[in-house]
Amino acid sequence: MNNLKKTVLTLFIWLSSFTFIYADDHSSVNASVIIPKEEVDATLLEGLSRIAGDRSISDIVVRHIDVGEEYLGVSVVQRDKVEVSDTETGIAHIALDEIYYIVAGQGTMVTGGQFKNPTKINSDLLGGMLRGEIVDGTLQPVKVGDIAIIPKGMPHGWHEITTDTISYIIFRADPTEEMAIKNSSDQPR
Repeated sequence: MNNLKKTVLTLFIWLSSFTFIYADDHSSVNASVIIPKEEVDATLLEGLSRIAGDRSISDIVVRHIDVGEEYLGVSVVQRDKVEVSDTETGIAHIALDEIYYIVAGQGTMVTGGQFKNPTKINSDLLGGMLRGEIVDGTLQPVKVGDIAIIPKGMPHGWHEITTDTISYIIFRADPTEEMAIKNSSDQPR
């Protein structure tokens, strides 16, 4: 089985079981971590207030935990409306696999293809990334309820966001422990 198929299968199984069994520290805790709907809703509202100010994107880590051989995390992301541009731009995570679950809004993602003259950057939140113009990417419309699986290394970005904002929950697999641990809602966002 090639790496992409294994990654997609692993992420699908992980997403399917995420809400039922999400171990905080499986070696020392005998119960899963439950992220209550009220916390998710409050995080969605916090993100919207962030982009209502001077930001065009909000990425808030809800949990990011050590599950033994890797870290797993969930974040809430919101973005402002994006108009169609002559140039597609985006990022690719060097070590993170992501699953987006769209909870509000709609738009068109650009995924795949290649970068033209990428710049390597290091995000305090997300670790190593490539950023740049995407050529030969695939445009894919998304709406509420859709899920996008984005393997590490795949260029991705937003071709267009047709609603005033889009909100999505990201599940991140982090095998090289790029992101900081966040075990509870009491930790800073």
